[in-house]
Amino acid sequence: MNSNSISKEPNCLNLIRIAAAFQVMFGHTITHLKVPINQTLFRATYFLRGVPIFFAMSGLLIWLSVGRSKSYRQFLTKRFLRIFPELWVSVLADILVIMALYRGWTAKSLILFGIGQGTVLQFWTPSALHGYGVGTPNGALWTMGVIIQFYIVVWFFYKIMKGRTIRQWLIGFAASFIISFGTDRFFHNIVGGTIANLYEQTIVRYFWIFYIGMFIAEFGNTLLPVLKKYWWAFLIAAFVFFWSGVDIISGYYLFWSLFLVFGLTGFAYRYPNIYRFTDISYGVFLYHMIVVNAFVTFGLTGKWSFAICSGALSLLLAYLSTVVVGKWAAGIKRKLT
Repeated sequence: MNSNSISKEPNCLNLIRIAAAFQVMFGHTITHLKVPINQTLFRATYFLRGVPIFFAMSGLLIWLSVGRSKSYRQFLTKRFLRIFPELWVSVLADILVIMALYRGWTAKSLILFGIGQGTVLQFWTPSALHGYGVGTPNGALWTMGVIIQFYIVVWFFYKIMKGRTIRQWLIGFAASFIISFGTDRFFHNIVGGTIANLYEQTIVRYFWIFYIGMFIAEFGNTLLPVLKKYWWAFLIAAFVFFWSGVDIISGYYLFWSLFLVFGLTGFAYRYPNIYRFTDISYGVFLYHMIVVNAFVTFGLTGKWSFAICSGALSLLLAYLSTVVVGKWAAGIKRKLT
């Protein structure tokens, strides 16, 4: 089995992505709607930390996509159609909701907000909109800029690393984490301020997480049998690092993230038939904070009933986004590529 054959291996990676999206949505909903919950239980839900799972799964799947692409242009076209049509519709929906619910908006603020959210500046919110909802109309989208940076550089990384030995890959992983760790300390402990905040949005800080997924994709012949057999052991190890807090952090926790991704990937390939339904994880990612901000604006906080309604509405919007906009974009992608 080589790396390209992994894409032909049945799996339930859709379930893993949806679980990650649910964790992000649950955490944001409970926190911003101020729903009462046992703190130990709430902490336990963070074991399936959504962002590192998304980054690592992107590394795995995009590595395979690069291998199937005939040119850099074709690869970027596929990525563009996967990301931006649904993103732009969600940004338009967010702007309309803000206009309907918030009096502090200005035309300039909405235009700048739309440009930022629809490109790679999702982490930035115009000051005129800070009074809406939780202060950021869709703060969950900060990862978009990081993912897009990864799409831009992964093609060239593929050309450099494809066919290299495991030893070379392990050296590369160590280097990527050391660079992340070193630059993280430099910008936060020495530079600080706005520059440090901008650094947090760069691929440099998180490349090691994408690297985990790319490593699995490249060495599937060696890794997948082990991951499928011992997925449970990897998850136990991940939970030990998660609960104990004994770890090294640069953006996210090193050993917790590493063992978590290994365990979830092994589980996905070991039990491929558990979930065969539509992957709405991207839609959940796009819409849940739009709904949460609306609930906060209406004062619908402090009760589990509000959290359940918010989650249900987010899932409905995510499904509609996937089957309408996402399906339309996928059709264009098939014709062009």
